This record gives sequence, C-alpha cells and structure tokens, in this order.
Amino acid sequence: MLDGCTDWPEDFSRRYREQGYWQGVPLGQLLREQAQRTPQREALVDGNRRWSYAELDQHADRLAAGLAERGLVAGQ
Repeated sequence: MLDGCTDWPEDFSRRYREQGYWQGVPLGQLLREQAQRTPQREALVDGNRRWSYAELDQHADRLAAGLAERGLVAGQ
C-alpha cells in the first residue's frame, strides 16, 4: 500500500478479486501483454488524438525511464 493512500473497503476488494477484475498484476504488465496481442488496436482516444496499444506501451516505457532517471524506484 502506498503511504497516504486509503485502502479499498474489504468487501469491495474481495468481490473484485472473486470476479477476476483485480488479478494482482501491475498495470504496466497488463498494457504490455495487450500491446503484444493487439499492437495496432486502438487503446486510448483523446479528442482527435488516438494511440494504439503499441504506441501507448512505448510512451509508458519512456515515462518509466524518465522517472527512473529521477530516482524513482519500482515497488517503493
């Protein structure tokens, strides 16, 4: 859990895990897996701008690299 963040109510968390919505997989991993399966499918739309899963995955990698350069460590 992140410092300063509030946990989801336990019944809500349990129900989402039971229904398979929460699988304990990091968002970045889900994005990468989807980009590998369907790289050219539309992933994100913002007005007239559209990103494929491959493009979104590339942007996420660049963002992660930039955060790492500034000292942010995964898992902390």
